[in-house]
Amino acid sequence: MLDKFSYIKMKTYYSLIEHKQKILKYLALITIILGIIGFSYANNQPSTLAENNSSTLGIINNTLALFVAEWDGKENQILDWAKFFGITLLFFSFLIFFFEEYFNEERIRLAQKRSYDLIVGLTEQNVSLLKNTYKNDSVIIIEKDKNHKHLKFFKDKGFPVIEGHTKETLDNLEYKNMGRCIISTNNDRKNIALGKFLLNKKEKIKGKTVHICIGNRDLNVLFKQDVITNDIINNINIITYSLYENMAKKLFLEHSVLGYQPEIIRDNQDFNMILVGNSDLAVELVYHIAFLSALPNENTLTLYLVGLNSQKFKNRVKKIFPKIEKIPHLKLEVIEIDIDTLEFYENKVWNSENLTNIFIATTDEERNLEITINLQDTTYIKTIGHKKFKTKVLFALYHNLGLAEEIDKNQKAFKNFYSFGNIAKTSTKEILFDEEFDKIAKLIHNDYRGERDVIYNSLNKEWISTSQHKQDSNKTQALHLDIKLLAFGFKREASKKDWNELFQLNKKIFYSKLEDNEKMKNRIENFKATDFPTSFKTMIDRVARAEHNRWNAFHYLNGWDYNTDRNDDAKEHDCLQPFEKFTTDKSKKTYKYDLISVYFIPNYLARAGFEIKEMDIKV
Repeated sequence: MLDKFSYIKMKTYYSLIEHKQKILKYLALITIILGIIGFSYANNQPSTLAENNSSTLGIINNTLALFVAEWDGKENQILDWAKFFGITLLFFSFLIFFFEEYFNEERIRLAQKRSYDLIVGLTEQNVSLLKNTYKNDSVIIIEKDKNHKHLKFFKDKGFPVIEGHTKETLDNLEYKNMGRCIISTNNDRKNIALGKFLLNKKEKIKGKTVHICIGNRDLNVLFKQDVITNDIINNINIITYSLYENMAKKLFLEHSVLGYQPEIIRDNQDFNMILVGNSDLAVELVYHIAFLSALPNENTLTLYLVGLNSQKFKNRVKKIFPKIEKIPHLKLEVIEIDIDTLEFYENKVWNSENLTNIFIATTDEERNLEITINLQDTTYIKTIGHKKFKTKVLFALYHNLGLAEEIDKNQKAFKNFYSFGNIAKTSTKEILFDEEFDKIAKLIHNDYRGERDVIYNSLNKEWISTSQHKQDSNKTQALHLDIKLLAFGFKREASKKDWNELFQLNKKIFYSKLEDNEKMKNRIENFKATDFPTSFKTMIDRVARAEHNRWNAFHYLNGWDYNTDRNDDAKEHDCLQPFEKFTTDKSKKTYKYDLISVYFIPNYLARAGFEIKEMDIKV
């Protein structure tokens, strides 16, 4: 901890550097104003100034000379003050120029004595995160490239910045007061190497959270498998992420897989979506769609991959997710067609029945915008004009091109059209740290272990020692909560009410939709194999089945398969099959956990600060 003197010194350093341009500007302005006034006054005094300096040009020359304390003529009180500010400006400039590196080293040293986060790499997403989230006294930045275009910006803003050799820097830091470390260079392999280097300091970073950006899913899987089998991760919370994964997550937190057609969740109609593009973001969209589309009535989703290289993209998806075609409710269909032709916009796929969402996610944001405008102006102009358009069109714009917000707001010509994927809006504390959904995921994991009473220290400790695979499964379950709520006709809203009050409100509204709450509570607490449903007539049983199918989809996406004997090392699980194939008492008893995942939704949401509300529209 900092003593009072060190704290004052630290704040002084930060203020001087952060506001140096303003300080220099104001000193110069005051000097010039006082100089002009002072020399103008002196001009009116006899024998004070040389005659050739009594002109306007002479006054200006003498005023500029104040900055080096040299001019022709006698002084007066105003000029004394002008000279003082001029010399102060000169001294302050000299101090900043020659001692800026010393001030930076002091800021680095003092920052480590307080609570701070460590940012490794000034990628575009880290730059956005810093601008959106951090003050200059709560973070330390490490950037290897001394010529990086953003280094000067953050140094001028007073951020402690370490330039140069990254591993050597990591070796010399004090981690006692570090909260999080976010590693994001522009190279996945370098991020992994730096992550492993940091993880080897297990005693120094015990209990800390390390975020490692790995865009390539294959490398991500290999990294997770490596660290899971290594005891160095004990008591270290490791979170791997990618920019495109966070873009997809943010998208589906704001937009349902059912678009504007929530009524589909109450029947067994098939539904459709369209995906245009073969980008890394498109891969993440497929991944999220696959598990979020597990619905209570086991509706079949056909996801059309549309474009000139769509078959190649499908092959890539199958390579990344080799078991994806085992997901019963998901079908991938290819439509090979050139985006640059009229036939593309006139294809019958755009008029598919129950078409809930269209995703446009090529690597070129200008191309995404072009496709969006052409869909509006060519394909759907009449449907929109007659107010019959029920499909959401979601297009990726990675940077603000100026038109995104205009299209989002224009709900006449561009009804149901929305942009997503903005890097600045995605690289935020709420999305990257995801504390709300992490809390829900931890509570879900806690209930699976049969421990309903929450002590957060033990909850977090247990979470840290849980494998990355189980953490990810619980996180996808947390993301699927909106689908479960929709099935009952509910939504969630953030609330500042006390969690006990929220819990009572959530229980009252949620359990009112259950056929017999007391009977269901007793069924869960005393669950036997004979309680396994022979048919899924009640909504809670259908939603529990959807949760199981979500779990199945997650495991298929991550390369797991069914086997009569569970073997986690071989990615084999005896429950990885539809409920109708559960024939043994052992398998039937596991249904209890799917019921728990639904029944305790009021608890999860209350503790995460959400209130359950009735939907404004009926489903």
